[in-house]
Amino acid sequence: MKKYNGLSDTSPAALMRAAQEAVAGALAGDFPVDPLIGTELSRALSCIGSVVKRHGGLIELGIAGALRVSDRFVLLPNVAIPLTKAALQLLDAKNTDETLSKIKLAADSEASGIVNVDLVVVDPEAGWAGAYEIKRGNGTTEHGKRRPIMRRLRAVRLVLASFVDQLGYGPIKTATSAVIDYFGASGFDPHFTITREQLDDHFGVPVTATVDAMTMAVRDALEAELPALFEPVFDRMTLPKDGMAALPNPGTATVARFTRGNVTVLQEMTAAPVGPGKRRSKADQARH
Repeated sequence: MKKYNGLSDTSPAALMRAAQEAVAGALAGDFPVDPLIGTELSRALSCIGSVVKRHGGLIELGIAGALRVSDRFVLLPNVAIPLTKAALQLLDAKNTDETLSKIKLAADSEASGIVNVDLVVVDPEAGWAGAYEIKRGNGTTEHGKRRPIMRRLRAVRLVLASFVDQLGYGPIKTATSAVIDYFGASGFDPHFTITREQLDDHFGVPVTATVDAMTMAVRDALEAELPALFEPVFDRMTLPKDGMAALPNPGTATVARFTRGNVTVLQEMTAAPVGPGKRRSKADQARH
């Protein structure tokens, strides 16, 4: 396998090109129309949502690009690693992480499946390798999805040294695995998670500056398209010329209350709470 061939140039111009390509790809998508909000707004919101989803892939690309530029690591993206039966048996036996960290299993033993890992990073000189699932991390990953991801990464850790040795990048003395949770809100076990603030120290080279520059490039590219996305929406949204008179009549009392001005409404909404008071007899109520 070769070094990661996605982002070999992390210059501002290269990051902007990658960002513009991502935004252009989102704009070129064919999105369904929601009957509630109409064609124009459906397209605008769908395009923005697509850019947000593509940002996750750009974070992965930015991390790999920063690691590659350091010229220290071998990078293996989207790697299929055997899920061996021996690794699963050790996990099912409830061994502690400390115990598991001392165990290295053969990657070519009997397997029950395959684990697809977002990125494997190898430092041949240090005899070190890490396997990572990369999450954008701006929202919680469902609990039902977190558990199997953690289980697979723990199993991968047990065979990773052997797997990398077989690829010719060994010998590997230290193997690890983790979730890179960039914005830190995915909800994985913090002891098994690397957030944005920890990336540079974890790898020992600058990483976050490249990813953050990529993020800003995406934001700039998206914001440049926002006027064109929302202009058709605003074009068909015109305010009534006669103000309240053009709106459906909600009732004279309601209209009068709101036309007295925002100050009066604000006073009513922020007034101290008032209870019903003591219960009065019907005779008292009649006198008042």
